[in-house]
Amino acid sequence: MSRRLRSARLLHRALQASWGAALLVVLGSALAGPSAAQEGDPILPSDELTVVMTELEPFVIDDDGEADGFYAEVWAEVAGELRVDYDIIWVDSFGELLEAVADGRADVAVAPLAPTAEREAEFDFTSAVITSGPQLGYSERLASRTTLFRALVDTRVLQVLLYAMLGVVLIGHVIWLVERNEDEDGPDDHFQSGYLAGVWDGIWWTMVTATTVGYGDRTPKSPVGRGIALVVMLLSLVLVGAFVSQITTVLTESSATAPFTDLDDLDGRPVGVVEGTSFEAFLQGAGVDTVGFDSQVAVFEAAASEQIDAVVANPFAMSEVGADYGVVGVGDVLYQEFETFGLAQDSPWREPINMVLADLQASGEVEEIVNRHLAIN
Repeated sequence: MSRRLRSARLLHRALQASWGAALLVVLGSALAGPSAAQEGDPILPSDELTVVMTELEPFVIDDDGEADGFYAEVWAEVAGELRVDYDIIWVDSFGELLEAVADGRADVAVAPLAPTAEREAEFDFTSAVITSGPQLGYSERLASRTTLFRALVDTRVLQVLLYAMLGVVLIGHVIWLVERNEDEDGPDDHFQSGYLAGVWDGIWWTMVTATTVGYGDRTPKSPVGRGIALVVMLLSLVLVGAFVSQITTVLTESSATAPFTDLDDLDGRPVGVVEGTSFEAFLQGAGVDTVGFDSQVAVFEAAASEQIDAVVANPFAMSEVGADYGVVGVGDVLYQEFETFGLAQDSPWREPINMVLADLQASGEVEEIVNRHLAIN
């Protein structure tokens, strides 16, 4: 075989090997898929899913079928990071959320769900979106307001009055000593010489001068007496200011006193709560008489219409929504809980959602979303 022929065959075999290697690389890349190209990206069960929501202001708000509220926005950020599309189905009550997940109508329940022991037996939950808990609240109509009479008998106000009376008695003595009438036949507008009658004249004159009534039936004649009169008039301005200030302080500080501050103070009052929540289970476990409602707004409306006196709600809802219905939160949360998204048992969505949530929490995005919505409301 000629040298030229052997060279041609070797070149042909080399080209075949090169094409084979290139083909293997292409096939390997195709089989590996996009997850191998971007190491660390979550593997998704599909590129679309269904979420179930119920209106629970300020967490989730149904805006003509569009989801608003800070919990809904956090979910939108999660879905955006996962690059998945989602449809929303709306249910009428909180208790229906996990039912929709259980019967397969939805993949994710978007609401502040606490992973209790009972729920963990049937469902999966993501990592925490926020940390919160139940807060006790009451209707403002139950607040006992301080009357003016109660303010007048407050210790601080009585202290001002006591100092004022001691000052009046002291100045009454001084003006009597300076201005007393040594001549029994002297003018009537002078201070009598007898101790009791004269001191009473001095006290009377001091009160009339300090309160700027100015009857003029007793007037100091000497330069010293008139100097004392000037001091009394100036001090009266300070006295009146101090008295009014203390009255205002008492009325402001005690303008509304809560009828109860914890569960032990309820005295058998029924407590309104959203039905199906972990809050309801907690209250019932504590032996509290509860009245369940389909939504948080319904709880606050019942308090405003005097159907119930006490409510238990999330502090976010209490401050952002309850105030519109005259409901005031009292004290700290009764206990702390992690509030999450709900999933079906062994859901393949749990890990990818948790990966994104971890990034959003670490970057401060979740906190920023919550604070922005609270500022808007």
